[in-house]
This record gives sequence, structure tokens and C-alpha cells, in this order.
Amino acid sequence: MIENYYDIINNIENFFDGVMIVDENCIIRYNKSFAEDFHFSLIDPIGKTPWEVWENLNPENSTCYRAVKYGESAINQIQTLRYVDGSEYMMLDNTFPIKENGTIIGAVSISKFIDNYPTKSFIDLSNMTSTYTDENGMYNINSIIGSSDCIENLKYKIKKVSQSNSSVLIYGETGTGKELIAQSIHSHSPRKSRPFITQNCAAIPHTLLESIFFGTTKGSYTGAENRPGIFELADGGTIFLDEINSMDINMQAKLLKAIEEKKITRIGGLESKQTDVRIIAAINETPEDCIKENRMRGDLYYRLSGIEIEAPSLRSRKSDIKELADHFIKLYNAEMNKNIRKISPEALELFNEYDWPGNVREFKNIIESAFNFSSSSIITKDDIPKIVKKVGEMKKFPDIAQSVPESGSFSLYDEDSLKTATENFEKSFITVKSKKASNLSKLADLMQISRQTLNYKLKKYELDIRE
Repeated sequence: MIENYYDIINNIENFFDGVMIVDENCIIRYNKSFAEDFHFSLIDPIGKTPWEVWENLNPENSTCYRAVKYGESAINQIQTLRYVDGSEYMMLDNTFPIKENGTIIGAVSISKFIDNYPTKSFIDLSNMTSTYTDENGMYNINSIIGSSDCIENLKYKIKKVSQSNSSVLIYGETGTGKELIAQSIHSHSPRKSRPFITQNCAAIPHTLLESIFFGTTKGSYTGAENRPGIFELADGGTIFLDEINSMDINMQAKLLKAIEEKKITRIGGLESKQTDVRIIAAINETPEDCIKENRMRGDLYYRLSGIEIEAPSLRSRKSDIKELADHFIKLYNAEMNKNIRKISPEALELFNEYDWPGNVREFKNIIESAFNFSSSSIITKDDIPKIVKKVGEMKKFPDIAQSVPESGSFSLYDEDSLKTATENFEKSFITVKSKKASNLSKLADLMQISRQTLNYKLKKYELDIRE
């Protein structure tokens, strides 16, 4: 089963020195190294587990094992691998579970050498980012589902600003579809036949961003070759910089200079090159908070904010929930070969009661989850995760809300806004549940959320819950 996906995985839009695929039993089924003169010649990994190939691994510290066992993803995790001859290499590892129809059928691990090992003599920068042209199936304005006033206003703004060359700053909560908005702007612009390059600023170590943006000159550092950066690759097109508020402040200054001067100089180079790119940047919080907390330079913000677009939260457009549900039902019917017709009125009522902190992304995941549990042609409230039902019950029955264990002295009804009350409840809920779980994986299972979602909420609420 996993073999059907080798070709797809091998073309993952990222940069790496090696890729490994394991099946649902964590047995290595595919392995390929792209580093020059580097092979697993000491031991053939095919048919073995990772801990049989690397002696310092065991099931619990193997990112592949945790991916297939717990559904965990490892993002930019630095690890040292020790081979049977005693040699060690430090890697930047990204490991993800692979799902088919909601079931984990394996995992893929993508590795990048970060020590002094002489890897390949070049890096194809086009594989370090997500690059699209109009023929690649870009999102457009018709991809934005909904007919509420705020969505109609959003579509109107996209049509207007797409004809401009001004920089755009998109802000909104996680899961609101900021890249969808960015792609739609590009798709309706005169630049639509030119490249659209996405770079997630949080996904790459800040020490690599400068070379990714501006390129390198041969000899500028050990192993460096002549290669363009994304400003050159996107010439005539659009660059989308996601989570720009996670970028190092010093790097923000260099980016600002490139945007203002419309020219770049490769690392180690002397010659400046003119570039014609439109910058669309995104942040997952308000600009004011980013600037106040020194996570975004004020001058960069002023340069990017010629056009500001807010990605509306799902709780601010709940009239779109039925339309979104119909859209995702159609999507998952085709993907899972099912015939779900609709959502029951009771389930739809729960959806409208819930505040969707994860926005459309969370809603899509809830529909996917319901598809896996539904045994009829209608999604009922019994198919919906407990967290959605519990919030609905709290709003219907205030005595339940008053009985929620408190964290500190907070009371749900002392808050001025529903958003703050919901956040306080989430913090209290996580804290109480953590006392019943011995580790974070079990806590995530207990709360019926993914480990990635739990990590996000722990970071968001600054909760110090230890393993």
C-alpha cells in the first residue's frame, strides 16, 4: 500500500539530503540519499527498523516510530545519527505520518545534513520552497468558500488589490486560509503566468534564510555554489512569506532593504541584481502585537502594510458553516469513496455553538474525523468529537460552565468577550486534564486532539506542562 506513494513523496517540495519511508510497522521500505558519495553501504536498511540501522535510536526516540504509532510530526528536529562503524552525523529531520482514508499507513522522514559532512555540491533552490505557476492548480477567488458579508468583502478586496503591485500584509489567526488569499491575489493579477513562490519563514532555520532569499556565490563559504535565491527565481512573479513575524529581526532588516531597493546581492557576491517581485506577507496575529513584542520591525511593517487584509475567523462568519460543510462533504466523499449526504440539524447546531479556535482548518479536520466514524449517510452529533459537544453543552447549560474546575480565580462569566472566556476555559481544561496523563502524547489522546495541536496550545497559552 505504501509503495503506491513513493513517486509522490520523492517529489516533496522541500530541500533534503535524504528521504526514508517506513510502513505502518515502522519497517524501512524506501531509502534514498542525495548526498554525494554517501550511501548506507555499511548496512542495508531495507526491511529493517530505524533502530536496527542507527544504534543510538530506539522506538520511543525514533521520529518514524512516533509518527506511525502516535501520529506525531517532527518539525525541524535536530538529531544525531550514529552508524554501526561509530561515525555520527547531525541532521535536521522532518518526519510526517502518511495517511490513507484517515488511517496511518506509514511515515516519511526528510533529512538535511547540518554538520561539516561534504554533501551534494549544489542545492536546487527550486526544491527549497513551494513554487507554483498558473498551470499548477493555484487557488483563486472561487476557492474561497462562503457568502457571508465578510467573505464577500474579502473577495471584493482581492479583486481590487490583485491589479496592484503594492506589497500586501495578510493577518489572521491560524487556520483562516492566509495562503489561499495570497494565491488568489496572484491568480487574478497580471503576474499570474509568472512564478508564485511560498516560503514559510518559521519552517527554515534563520541561518539559512539569507541564502534562500538572495542566493550564494561559489566560494562564499565551504561548499557554496553559484545559485539563485527566491528573489531571482520569482522574478516577474510573487513571493509569499508566511509567518514573517517568526523571522529573525536582523534578517527582517535585510529583507526590507531588498524590498525597498528592488535589488539583491548574492551572499559572497559583489554584483547587485534588479528584481521585480511582489511581496505578500502573512502573520498569525495582529500587527500591533508583533511590533509591540519586537517580533516584527516597525519599518518593515510600514513597508508591507500598503495593503492590509484580514483573514476572517470562522467564528466571525458562522453563517458560512453550512456552505463549508457541504464543500468538505463533497471533498471527502470523493476522497474516501463514501456517500454522506448532509449533516444533521443537531450536529449543525453544535457547529454553530462552537467557536472554532483552529478556524477552517479545524473545521475541515472535524468533518474528516466525522467521516471516519459515521455509519450512515448523515453526520450526526454522535460522530463529532467531544470537545465540540462539550462547548455546546456549556453554552446551553450554564450550570455546567460554572462547575468547570477553575485555573487560578478565573470565572467564565467574568470575561468581557467570548473569545477570552473560551481561551481561559481551554487553559483550565488542558491544565486539569494534564493531571490525568503521564506524558504529552497521552494528554493529546485524552483530549482527542493531535499532538501538534496540543503543542500549539501549550505554546499559545505559555503552559509549562512537563512530560
